[in-house]
Amino acid sequence: MKNLLAGGFLFVGGAILMLAGEYASWVPIVGSMIALVGFGMLIYFLFSKDGKYDGK
Repeated sequence: MKNLLAGGFLFVGGAILMLAGEYASWVPIVGSMIALVGFGMLIYFLFSKDGKYDGK
């Protein structure tokens, strides 16, 4: 459950940072990277069995 929450927070936080373009030009780029990592964590956790693929 912790991985699911962490992935959700990274995805939403990165999406918010993607919209904050008035601070610096690199902020939306970093926000999109953070959102992609969070989205990857969500997909990994949702399609695995409690975050594990070892089959146990």
